[in-house]
Amino acid sequence: MKLFSLFQSHQRTPEWTYTAHGAIWRLMFSATGKIVGECRHHDQKLASFFCVDEQTGMPYWEDVKLAEPWWVGIEAVHNDVVILHEFSKPDLPEHKRIRVVDIATGILRWRNDELTFWFAHRDTLYAYRDMFEKRVGYALALQTGAIQQSYEDTLEELGSLRKLALLEEQDAGEFLFPEIVQDGSLSPSHQALLTKEIKGKSIIGNIEFIQEQEYLLMNYYTPASRSTPDAPLLENHFSVFETERGNEVFSDVLSRDSKSPVPDAFFIKRPFSYFVKDQKILTALRLWKL
Repeated sequence: MKLFSLFQSHQRTPEWTYTAHGAIWRLMFSATGKIVGECRHHDQKLASFFCVDEQTGMPYWEDVKLAEPWWVGIEAVHNDVVILHEFSKPDLPEHKRIRVVDIATGILRWRNDELTFWFAHRDTLYAYRDMFEKRVGYALALQTGAIQQSYEDTLEELGSLRKLALLEEQDAGEFLFPEIVQDGSLSPSHQALLTKEIKGKSIIGNIEFIQEQEYLLMNYYTPASRSTPDAPLLENHFSVFETERGNEVFSDVLSRDSKSPVPDAFFIKRPFSYFVKDQKILTALRLWKL
């Protein structure tokens, strides 16, 4: 991990970066200021996980692997745990089994091989098991995995509770994700900045953007220098403009050999814009003071 200063002239530099030990596949944020990441090592068919501090990028733990090396992934982050799933079969995407990891240490707290995660609310994890003719729900203690209650007659109560849990997550949402540029989606001044940025460039696919207060963030793809008609490759460009002055305060190429455009290459969670460079480098660019 490397730490950088915030300002160089009017240009911004990343406040911190964290280099993962594999291609970053998923990122999830906890309510306690931690980022949990899922990495994929495709050549080894190996999945690993890491956890870093949201403000500094310092790792709490990294390169954590489970007994199942590949067919495993992050289901959710809730309170002080990371909830993982496996799959029913390697060739089927249906989630099965529950693995709960301590978010502070990366140590496995408990596992359940019979149930499937449904949702979590407060100090309880809700799961289910599909029987021959019905689905049975279960309430488990989040910290220990002990079954506290089963729901065999009806799942109506759990369905309502799940809606409440989802609403609470939405209300607590602090994230801004990019939108696709369409006719009329940008103000005239922002459109002028975009036009200037892409002038003379061959754009492949959609241009994505976030307008947030004094900043315009954009992401677009151009043909890579090593691209050929038989093996087309793309460069992923990311730029940030301070709109009042019209200054580009940050720009970088996030990848130079993408085979296709990838949506949501960046996002905002104040005070940072986060992005992943070269598939492995999680980067935090500070745009606002705390």
